[in-house]
Amino acid sequence: MRNSKILTSFLLVVFLFVAQDSFAQRRKKRVVVKTPNKTVVHTNRGKVVYRKPTPKVRVVRTLPNSTVVIKKNGHRYHYHSGVYYRHINGKYVVVSAPYGIRVKTLPVGYKTVVVLGKPYYYYQGTYYVKKNKEYKVVEAPEDVVVYELPEEAEQVTIDGKNYYEYNGKLYKVVTKPEGKAFKVVGYL
Repeated sequence: MRNSKILTSFLLVVFLFVAQDSFAQRRKKRVVVKTPNKTVVHTNRGKVVYRKPTPKVRVVRTLPNSTVVIKKNGHRYHYHSGVYYRHINGKYVVVSAPYGIRVKTLPVGYKTVVVLGKPYYYYQGTYYVKKNKEYKVVEAPEDVVVYELPEEAEQVTIDGKNYYEYNGKLYKVVTKPEGKAFKVVGYL
């Protein structure tokens, strides 16, 4: 009887050790290696190589006069002509448009792209859909094709293939009759 309890306890410990080890292998950590010309990130999905060492950050001390303040998830965003700002440490930093935020007018220069019969409005990496009398920021629809990316878009290499990344979206260069274009192919 005593031997069976010892054996059962031993088998339980071995099982827990093996189970923990197998779970630990699934949770592979993200490894980042920075060099002067590129940053390499190893993730569960493969290797991502950023060609630029650091993302560009645009900062201004004062905002344009007609800036509108929009609150979203407890944060104040300042919006002007398609550009979103956050007040950080006494300066205004240009940020990506948060999903779900709504504006009354689209920025000058927006483009309309139609995906599966639904119109989306695109401007500098931000996608909008019309909701009543406003425009709501949404995620990029799958397989959408646009003809320009924001200057902050970074060239990345994933498993030997080149892409552009902006705000977590991956774009692949494609050729269309109108010229060079960028197609959303996934997310980081």
